[in-house]
Amino acid sequence: MSVYASRRRNMVESQLRVNKVTDDRVIMAFENMPREEFVSPELKGLAYIDEDLVLGSGRFMLEPMVLARLMQALAIKADDTILDIAAGCGYSTAVLSSLGQSVVGIEADESLAHAAQQNLIKLSVDNSVILHSDHNLGFASEAPYDAIIIEGAVAEVPEVILDQLSDKGRLATVIREHHSAPGKAVLFKRGKNGFSKQYLFDAQTPILNEFSKIAEFQF
Repeated sequence: MSVYASRRRNMVESQLRVNKVTDDRVIMAFENMPREEFVSPELKGLAYIDEDLVLGSGRFMLEPMVLARLMQALAIKADDTILDIAAGCGYSTAVLSSLGQSVVGIEADESLAHAAQQNLIKLSVDNSVILHSDHNLGFASEAPYDAIIIEGAVAEVPEVILDQLSDKGRLATVIREHHSAPGKAVLFKRGKNGFSKQYLFDAQTPILNEFSKIAEFQF
């Protein structure tokens, strides 16, 4: 077993399973996807740490436990279409690709979006794509989606994104009003009477810049 395979197995056993990740399909998706292949050579040694991994330019990879629990909450089925917002280096999109039918990943950093798409090609992930697009607009041209994940904390989820869910669609993210506030992972579900919101767990996930709460006063 290679050193990275060993670290990947350790990540699953010591970060995911012990933190209420119990869905076998989610566990297998994380076991089979080489996280180290999505980062630059100088970050490979940190690929499996149990915290958010800084990619530069204000972007980051979500902590594995948080990402896995958000995916688990979405209860993704094999025929689901998925939107991955703030896809970063493409790792999350690749993991999602083995859970659903197709994945659209969007990344606001153009150079990162290009590198992420190349990562998918390198690993022969052929049911997914990563596009350069604004995070806070979602990607309406491919909607509706059965599942949406926003990979970073948001002050609130814009209606324009919620509107891209299918009739029984789900959205998972972390709600955090500001950097000093606690973060709470939440699951939105669309139903006949609008959206329900379920608290999942606490998560101190960094806030995505474009989802920060706009200050009431400017000085």
